[in-house]
Amino acid sequence: MRTVVFGASGEIGRRLGETLQGRGIEVVAAQRSAGVDVYTGDGVARACAGADVVVDCVNVTTTRAKVAVDFFGTAARRIAEGAVTAGVGRVVCLSIINAADPAVNAKFGYYQGKGEQERVYRELLGPDVLRVVHSAQWFELAEQLLARTSLGPVAVVPRMRCRPLAAADAADAVADAALEPVHGDVEVAGPEVIDLADLAKEVARQDGSPRWVIPVRIGGKALRTDGLLPRGEFVQTETTVEAWLARRGERVSR
Repeated sequence: MRTVVFGASGEIGRRLGETLQGRGIEVVAAQRSAGVDVYTGDGVARACAGADVVVDCVNVTTTRAKVAVDFFGTAARRIAEGAVTAGVGRVVCLSIINAADPAVNAKFGYYQGKGEQERVYRELLGPDVLRVVHSAQWFELAEQLLARTSLGPVAVVPRMRCRPLAAADAADAVADAALEPVHGDVEVAGPEVIDLADLAKEVARQDGSPRWVIPVRIGGKALRTDGLLPRGEFVQTETTVEAWLARRGERVSR
């Protein structure tokens, strides 16, 4: 089986490629360094040629709705059109739980982009081809937020009540979705509900910096209540917050 991973150099794409290769799957890493640009469309058709499965793990770092909607919508259209032309039997899109819900994304531009991504894929691909994996936030997002928002000894982190999971577990779930001979979307989340700002505090405590992590209310009420939680059946991963922090602590102390 030949699987093309768009966004193969990113947080989840890299892990997904390793996971699939570990299962004996041929993986094509479709990324800019390989001459593939999902925004302009350069190299997309070539990458899709001969593929059995295409997985979209592309990402853009922005909080601006206009930028996110344009990027994710354009990339989805390029990939979907390339997959259709190549006759690919399955396209998997990695998204976020409830990101397409206006009540969740109304004040959060990045999620509006993910909602547009889903909309474009559903417009261009039938349910017999498209499978969307709706993931909860990853533990690693707490690290990223600290890195982006720290100023000296202070970091400002948004409150996000969710069921976070390890990125490695998310990669496993996406691999399952790509390889399973079934249809339909799937949601995947961790075993515990926690505010991501509280997780960021634990990460900062392990690192010894920043000294103060200040939770803030941005992005709307839905992010701080139940908007990011699964609303029905979902795949529950095994790694707990405590286990992830323990493994992380071992790496930090080396």
